[in-house]
This record gives sequence, C-alpha cells and structure tokens, in this order.
Amino acid sequence: MRPLHAVIDVLVVGSAAAALVTALHLYESRLEEQSVVDATRAALSTIRSEMGIHAAVGDVELNEFGHPEVIDPSWFGSTPANNLLANGSAPWLEVANPGEYDRNHPNDPTFRGGRGAMFWYNPARGIVRARVPDQTTDEATLALYESINGEGWEQ
Repeated sequence: MRPLHAVIDVLVVGSAAAALVTALHLYESRLEEQSVVDATRAALSTIRSEMGIHAAVGDVELNEFGHPEVIDPSWFGSTPANNLLANGSAPWLEVANPGEYDRNHPNDPTFRGGRGAMFWYNPARGIVRARVPDQTTDEATLALYESINGEGWEQ
C-alpha cells in the first residue's frame, strides 16, 4: 500500500505546484497588461497636456476652433508619447477629416491590423483618443477603449 500512497502524494503535490505556477503566470500577465494600459493612458494625458501648453504659450498656430491644427511629435523631444498597445508599424497620429469634425471618437476605435493610427485627433474639438487592439468580443474592445480614454463610446 505504501508505494500507492507515495504515488498519490506525488501526484497531489505535483498538481498543486502546477496550479500555483499557472496562477502566478496569469497574475504576472495581468500585471503586465495593466502596466501597458496605464502607460497608454499616461501617454494620452501627456499629449493633451502638451497641446494645452503649446496653445497657451502661443508657439503653435490655432485653427478657427481655438485648437492646434496638428500635434507635432517634436513637442515630445526624442521620446514621443506612444500607445504601447499598438505594434511598431501603426502610424502615430491620424487627424480627423473635416467630415468627422462633429465626432468625439474615431469611426473605428481599433488598429485593425495596423491600418489605424495609435492616436486619433479631432482638431475642431481638440479631442485626442487612443486606439486599442481588437479584443475577443466587441464589448471587451469598447470596454478597453473606454477605460483608456476615460469616456464612454458615443457616436
């Protein structure tokens, strides 16, 4: 009977260890994901701050709506604010077309395989939004978008 008990003990301890390693891995992955989300949220805040500073100082031309027409990456020195959720091939910023000036959000809140820019800017409203990668569901994608941009998705 003792060899059977030893085998069962080894299986129980091995299963517990595997469960612990899996739980730790999931926890670390979640921390890493949250870190990327927080960094992207901070980058968005930095862009908004720089827009306000340059508009207030007057070193950038403002459009008829009182906002900078473009956001210049040189405002950020050698390290522009980046959306860490994007892959390296995504363009940095997309400026809304005049037909989109009435919008608070881009037509598509996602990168869609690198076709969308990291950030979307509406110069008529002075609004900057960070795009997000597709998630497993549309609801999860919008929840991530809203979490980063601090606002609900309203077309």
